[in-house]
Amino acid sequence: MNRFIFRERSLELGRRTYVMGILNVTPDSFSDGGLFLDPEKAVRRAEQIREEGADILDIGAQSTRPGHTPVSPDEEWSRLAPVLTALEGRAGLPISVDTYYPEVAARALAAGADIINDVSGEIHPEMFSCIAEYRAGYIAMHTGSGDADHPAEYPDGVFADVRAFFERACRELVRCGVLEENICLDVGIGFGKTQEQNLALLRDLKETRINDCALLVGASRKRVVAIPSGESEPQRRMPGTVAAHTAAIAGGADIIRVHDVWQSVQAARVADAIYRTAPRSGINRQGRRNIMDKIIVKGLEIFAYHGVNPEEKENGQPFIIDAECALDLTIPCASDRVEDTVSYAKIVKTLTRVMTENKYDLIERAAQVCADAVLWEYPAVMSVRITLKKPQAPIQAKFECMAVEIERHAHQKFKRGIQK
Repeated sequence: MNRFIFRERSLELGRRTYVMGILNVTPDSFSDGGLFLDPEKAVRRAEQIREEGADILDIGAQSTRPGHTPVSPDEEWSRLAPVLTALEGRAGLPISVDTYYPEVAARALAAGADIINDVSGEIHPEMFSCIAEYRAGYIAMHTGSGDADHPAEYPDGVFADVRAFFERACRELVRCGVLEENICLDVGIGFGKTQEQNLALLRDLKETRINDCALLVGASRKRVVAIPSGESEPQRRMPGTVAAHTAAIAGGADIIRVHDVWQSVQAARVADAIYRTAPRSGINRQGRRNIMDKIIVKGLEIFAYHGVNPEEKENGQPFIIDAECALDLTIPCASDRVEDTVSYAKIVKTLTRVMTENKYDLIERAAQVCADAVLWEYPAVMSVRITLKKPQAPIQAKFECMAVEIERHAHQKFKRGIQK
């Protein structure tokens, strides 16, 4: 299974589409400039992006809209630093920082960022050496030599130029010590391309893939959506964005970069169900159920504060959880490496955190939240069965325990806080 690896984390490629949520801490971005320039507002938006189901948080402190005025590295860092500091230990997501300055990248990685999203379109050994030092993820974008209003000419065609840039970037990155698994490639929708070229890339994205690198597409609210939709307001381009990204997913996009997170998460899940083989649901192309291995946590005791009665929420009581996580363990069985599997110790930490960070009336709800957390935090998990037991339920009867059991599959995931 191919992976996009960054620091201590990784995404398995080909199983599903990952969603990168955009957080612009800028005064002049084309669709949300100034909304999250204040660090407190930025942190609240980051938490909302996580709750809406994003897999990666992408923070940008410099606009790349057509006609933007570049800011200095010091100015860019002055916007990023307070947000990264405030998010330390709170983001709950891998953090990508959008910059083309090596010195800003180094500071961001030292502050805990996982990925550098470089929109420069340049082969930059100083930047690449920084990525290698931190074993970070790196996103290389094709920009061409023009801009959106005066796009470059590609004598051999836009596909050939994109692939050639990707090959040059990968060669230099590897030469500088970056692993191929650390590299993600972005075709650069809207950067130095005509409308026809942008549409062609979205329509035939598979033609740009090289090696086994992750492939990212970002068409969110851009001109490529505005022109055919006729929508002048960027904030009203969400349906068109979904259409563009669905085409990209059909072509094999691994990551989509979006402003409208929960809508894009839902659309990506549906697109995955249509276009991908759906191994995470346990069903193959022929409709037969795949054999799935399991990691099991049984009899986990957690003291928590759930229950319909007020005294249950005030005094608390013990709960017991059994969790069965279905996944493919072929790779860890062969490699004997802990990073190739899902750590049961981490699963225990996830279940403990989820059970203790909020209070619920129903153990049905608590079980659902546990299942959601396991599926979202561990992408390798195809399905999870949670049995939540309540051995001291306050009812007048003799019993061993009261319990609920739920089973959830990755393709059924939904985000807490979205459904009313």
